Parts: sequence; C-alpha cells; structure tokens
Amino acid sequence: MKVSYLTILLLIPLLSCTNKVCLHRIKTYLDAHTIKTKSRYLSEDYHSFFMDKKDKGEDKAEALHSFLNWDAPLHPDITILNYSVNGNEWKAEVNEQNDFSKLIGFPGWKATEIINFNSKKKIDEVIYIPNDANPDYKKWLQPAVDWLQKNKFAELDEVYKKGRLVQTSETARKWISLLQLWRKETTTTK
Repeated sequence: MKVSYLTILLLIPLLSCTNKVCLHRIKTYLDAHTIKTKSRYLSEDYHSFFMDKKDKGEDKAEALHSFLNWDAPLHPDITILNYSVNGNEWKAEVNEQNDFSKLIGFPGWKATEIINFNSKKKIDEVIYIPNDANPDYKKWLQPAVDWLQKNKFAELDEVYKKGRLVQTSETARKWISLLQLWRKETTTTK
C-alpha cells in the first residue's frame, strides 16, 4: 500500500508538469503571429476543423496558409478563460481579439477550442467552435466604415466588398492602417 501512495505522490508533479507544458504549447499556438511560432508544436498529421468534424478540415499546410492570409498579420491576442483536460484532449474556452477588433473597440469573439495532443505532446487536432452568443462585430465596425466611405472610399473598396471583409494578408494590413487613421482622425476632431 505504501508503494502505491508513494508512486501517486511522485506522479502528481510529473502530471502537473506535463499539463504546464501542454498549456504553454496551447498558449503559444493560440497567440502566434508567425508561421514558425504557429507550427512549432503542431504534429505532421495536424488537422483543424470549424464547428465539427463532418468534413476533412484543413491539414497542416492548409491551416498555416489560411492563418498567414488573415490571422497572422492581425496579431492574435487570445485569452484562455477556462479549460479542462481529459487525457490528451483539452477543452479551452477562449476570447479572441486582434489588432482589428481592438481598433474598432469590439470585445472579441468567444469560442471553445478542443485541442488534442498526440503521444509526443504535439497538437494533432483542433476543433474551433464559435460561441452562438457572440455579438456581430459589424456594429462596432460601422462607424469606421461610415467615416472611410466619406474620406477613403477607394481604399475601403479594396478591403470591404458588399458588406464583407476581403480577407488576405495584404487587406489585413491595409485594414489596420485604415482603422488607425480613422481612430486618429476621429479622436482628434472630438
């Protein structure tokens, strides 16, 4: 009996350390804004899914390409609000912000991310499930759109078509520049 209690006591710090390693890897993955950082802890068989696993999702190359085309230039800033662990599966409730959301004053997108690790503690799979109660960011974006329509119509037309964001790495950077200008011009005129 003493041996099993001793074994358990010795394993607690090891498991705790393993959880710390995984949590660090999740935080690094979520807040990455370069391909090098984003892919650091991804397995070669990595797949990401949106909402559920009904389709094939995106493999590692597709997911990193998608990330590079929009999220990376906007510098993700993701807060883990809560998490639970069940074996190699982590369920994290997050609030996602970035340069775009911060500039328009949007409180962020809440979501649940289900993250699975393989035996080498590499991220093997992620399922992103947005919170149904998220507010529409367009309410926060509208004042900027109104100002940009009057003052930077041609530039706005490059990044916003038919009420939708044009999502490329170039338009992400252009959005930041336009929103910074909008902030500067509307803050100093008040």
